[in-house]
Amino acid sequence: MTGIECKPYIIDTGYLFPPSLADFLGTEDEVHVFREVTEHLDVSHLDSDFNGMGQHPYHPLMLLRLLMWGMANGVVSTRRIEVLTHRDVSFIYLAGGQRPDYRTLARFRRRNTKEIERLFKQTVLFCARLGMVNLGHVSLDGTKLKANTSKHKAMSYGRMKQEEKRLEREVEELMQQAESVDNDEDRAFGKDNNGYNLPEELQRREERLNKIRGLRQELEQEKREEQGLGDGEIPLIKDKEQRSFADRKARMMLMKRGEFDYGYNAQACTDDSHGIIIVADLTNNPADTEHLPQVVEEVRELRQELGLSAEDEKQTQMSVDSGYFSADNIKTEGDGIELLIASGREKQKEEMESKGNRVYSLKRFCYDKEENAWRCPEGRLLIQEAVQADGKYRYVCQDCAGCKMMSHCLKPGEDRRTLVVEGDQLLLGEMRARLKKPEKHAVYRKRKWVAEQPMGQIKEGLGFRGVTMRGDDYACGQWRFACAVHNVMKAVRFIARSRKSGKMEAIISVA
Repeated sequence: MTGIECKPYIIDTGYLFPPSLADFLGTEDEVHVFREVTEHLDVSHLDSDFNGMGQHPYHPLMLLRLLMWGMANGVVSTRRIEVLTHRDVSFIYLAGGQRPDYRTLARFRRRNTKEIERLFKQTVLFCARLGMVNLGHVSLDGTKLKANTSKHKAMSYGRMKQEEKRLEREVEELMQQAESVDNDEDRAFGKDNNGYNLPEELQRREERLNKIRGLRQELEQEKREEQGLGDGEIPLIKDKEQRSFADRKARMMLMKRGEFDYGYNAQACTDDSHGIIIVADLTNNPADTEHLPQVVEEVRELRQELGLSAEDEKQTQMSVDSGYFSADNIKTEGDGIELLIASGREKQKEEMESKGNRVYSLKRFCYDKEENAWRCPEGRLLIQEAVQADGKYRYVCQDCAGCKMMSHCLKPGEDRRTLVVEGDQLLLGEMRARLKKPEKHAVYRKRKWVAEQPMGQIKEGLGFRGVTMRGDDYACGQWRFACAVHNVMKAVRFIARSRKSGKMEAIISVA
């Protein structure tokens, strides 16, 4: 020491009156607002894992708070949460001084996976009552989450058939050897003396054979359902088709970094006012296209719950990227929902057409529903002339003369451009035209930060980069739980900011 007098340092300092844990946290800590927000969650549907014997179970709200607060602070491991209930003041405070072990927390999370959807919906409605959801513009996006399995614990369909035949031969050979040994021992010791157990080697092969056979049968049944075949029919399956032994519901997907791995496709529809996730889902379907109809239906239901009818002038605009672009998806709009679906990048289309020396494709033309006409890239109209016998519509440009793009748009020998289109192509053309309108394009441009920002916040802020439980139901529950935590923390920070500015004194009840 340099002779400077320091404050007294006594590590075993006692207190005349026991202090409250809230005193150590301070009045400004957001854990207090977190506690208030979670008071409004209905936990009556959560299973506390009590069989009627032994000690009373832990309160489900306490366990839920620990799991949510852990994820809010980037802690997903229940073992780590158990440690923090001994060391971290905020966790001790939320636990009320109780110390549930990691098995209790893990069982609680697993047993209530299917109830998380109701919990997630509560967070959406709570944020809506706070004015954080207006359903003016929402955006949908998907992200791939790593499954809790390895590519090394998988097998292709072709390999399954090979391994099944090989193991069947080896099992048959070992059975013959076992029978020969049995006969020798019967002669040596007598038939009723010293029964013989199957060799461990034979047991291992039979277990392996049963696993491979069961996985192959599941894959074949899945493909039968996809292809609309009966139980006795043989489905078409590529030999490269793979399945995982550890998580049979996970599918091989192209992950964010450009590599293939087993994962799930997580979907999140976000309201642009405060970044609240209003719809969350997860499936093992790697394509985004088939997820849109279900999301649109859930947004409609939410509109009804918030008092917005289909006849209401206020529509919900939903912006999605080109991964959802299809005629079937466009047909789902209406009843208060307007879709803004991108069809792809125009520059890429121009480069592909110029490299292939092809004329402009139908994708370069926009359909004007009011005029029942198509507009070419140079703005000239193609008017409907006839409906063909096969039900297709024929549109012809009235004047191609003098167009500087004739060499790109007309085939040799043609003097006017003609389009022959089907009904679904009219929908696709109309959507392309809609996105080119300045006011619609301005809304769609918000999609990138509205839809993708929550994904980054969940992965980076909450530390949720992949599912830890196996099976699509449990994986979906984990994803919705992460989205619920995201919403709760958005509400916590919104309330904290509002109170500092004097705009809010108490939390609005959602009861």
